Amino acid sequence: MKYNDIEFEAIVATPGCGKSYLCDKYPDRFVDVDELRLRCKYNIPENITRAELEKTKGDRPYPRRANHTQYIKDMYARLDNLKAEGKTLIAAPHPEAIDYLVEHDIRFCFVYADESMREELVRRFESRGNSQELIKSNDDMFETFLESNRKESKSVVHYAFKKDEYLEDILMKFGYKF
Repeated sequence: MKYNDIEFEAIVATPGCGKSYLCDKYPDRFVDVDELRLRCKYNIPENITRAELEKTKGDRPYPRRANHTQYIKDMYARLDNLKAEGKTLIAAPHPEAIDYLVEHDIRFCFVYADESMREELVRRFESRGNSQELIKSNDDMFETFLESNRKESKSVVHYAFKKDEYLEDILMKFGYKF
């Protein structure tokens, strides 16, 4: 993939831009690293869907698996296999995911919400069924997250998405062929 003549192999994107949607629509092309991270970190029943898992954000009802070091090792091994299959990794900005990309010299694009997106993100979180507590927490932290996102320095490309833009639209804008 490429944006402004800068090539990258993976995407790290903040909540509300359509990571899960894209991974559900194109499972043969994309991997939802956040879902994989959660399934390595917690004992989540196999029959729990991504949508059901999404609704547990902020209050995970599942017991943790092995210690931190072990779940990271398991996650990295699974990501190695998926990468070898030619899948593009799409991650939320969790340290475990970013560390994997950096440690494996995988160039990534960082996609985050533009400053105009505050109210739109609340609507997006509500429409996907997030708890009011999580929505309020994210909204209360919007300015802090925005400032942190702007300062992110491990990616090769930054892109601030705006109203009516979702990750699929952004990748098409970048010239990605679906």
